[in-house]
Amino acid sequence: MSAIQDELGNIVVTGNEPDGGNRQFLTEIMESGKDQSVLYELYKETARVIMLVRDRLEREKPIEHKLEAIIEEEN
Repeated sequence: MSAIQDELGNIVVTGNEPDGGNRQFLTEIMESGKDQSVLYELYKETARVIMLVRDRLEREKPIEHKLEAIIEEEN
């Protein structure tokens, strides 16, 4: 695996894709001038995922307490 910077300034890591293609990171997007809108969309999705995880953890708390009680009874 090697990382190179092409003539446009993009960082390309070669040899990682199963089809032999090159992996590219977000450098093209950042250089396109759309970086603010892209980063905002990524931020919104991150916030959404965090909210979903928190919701799931809150819903699983009663189950977690029941499991802890069962474990304590066994000991």
